[in-house]
Amino acid sequence: MNVWLWVGVLVLAAWAAHWGADQLLTPLKMLRKQWGLTASAGAAFLAIVTASPEVAINITSAARGVSDIGLGNLLGSNIISIPLMVTIAYDCRCCHEL
Repeated sequence: MNVWLWVGVLVLAAWAAHWGADQLLTPLKMLRKQWGLTASAGAAFLAIVTASPEVAINITSAARGVSDIGLGNLLGSNIISIPLMVTIAYDCRCCHEL
């Protein structure tokens, strides 16, 4: 029963993330045009905003001398990020060769 509860939570979270992204698409496009940013500058801005909580956690853990938290944060975020980036880059490279 416990496993099915977490599977349901995972499915609900994935649906909520997709729904939220759809709701924010139009306002973010308008904001990007209002600020005069290109699509790549908007993507860089989004990357900085996305990474800021992890940077804050790492700075705080370093200032307090608790290196385990920073290391766990670094490894935990990269366990998913690096394979996804490599996979997407490989897929894009393959598509452009065709």
